[in-house]
Amino acid sequence: MSASYSAALVALTVLMGLPASGEPPLPSWNAGVRQLELPAEPTGDEPELHISPGLSTTLAFDVELLRDKEGKDTVALEKRESFILVDAGQATLRLLPSDALKSGERLRLVVRFKDGAAPAGAAFTLVVHPARAERLLDVYRTTRTAASYQREAKEAKVEAQRCQEELERERAERGGPGGLVGLIVTKQMDNTGVSTRLLNEAVTKFPGNALVTLEVYSYRSAGRVAVELVMENPQGVQPWATAGALLTSRTGVELKILPVWQRGPFEADRNLQHILVEAVATKEEAQGPFTLKLWEAGTGRTITLSGVSFP
Repeated sequence: MSASYSAALVALTVLMGLPASGEPPLPSWNAGVRQLELPAEPTGDEPELHISPGLSTTLAFDVELLRDKEGKDTVALEKRESFILVDAGQATLRLLPSDALKSGERLRLVVRFKDGAAPAGAAFTLVVHPARAERLLDVYRTTRTAASYQREAKEAKVEAQRCQEELERERAERGGPGGLVGLIVTKQMDNTGVSTRLLNEAVTKFPGNALVTLEVYSYRSAGRVAVELVMENPQGVQPWATAGALLTSRTGVELKILPVWQRGPFEADRNLQHILVEAVATKEEAQGPFTLKLWEAGTGRTITLSGVSFP
């Protein structure tokens, strides 16, 4: 497969935002701090908290956590042995799940508070996701401060603005012309065209990947980047269907991923398949190496490639 063929394929499919075969985009859990108020009287509902293997999740409380007479934490965590780290501080709890936890698992977490006031503790349901986690949860037992409401309002305003911009972009792309003219009209390609880079030798494939990676290309246009994967499904393995993807920099910054495009589910008797991941990013935002991670829904199978860079 030539680079010119790949460039044309991406320019006329991914950059025009054709429908993906995976699930709808996931919530932007990492966009800000989540705020949670605990009612004085139990309601029977346990808030859900998303965790992911290899990603740290921290719960910050406004009261001290209870410890036993020996000074050990009294945290009750289902499958605690499947966590790399369970670090209970004076008023914080940091969780680092291991790969032993599978996507879709639901675990119960219970903490107790030192002063014994109502509520004396809190229970959460931890939901395992293969790639995404809520990184910080602020838990308030007493009345929240004005500063916390102001921060939440600011984050909501930023998210609303992002959604409005995304809606306007989708309307412009769907209502405009197709092909190369559409790329120009929607300002997704300027007079420099689409730059291409072959990454076969540059990327690192993780041993536990569900599929065999044969070729990797990266692309850059005006305001967009894309990664094209040519993959092979091992014989006897269930067909693969991409549910979502992440492109994360070394500093943990995530690019805004658009719906992933896949040419049908993988089948054992088909040699090659293509997966195309597109992200909204300026040249400055998409500098340096990134890690690309893709996952299926409900199976826990993932594909991870590090060392992804763009022209």
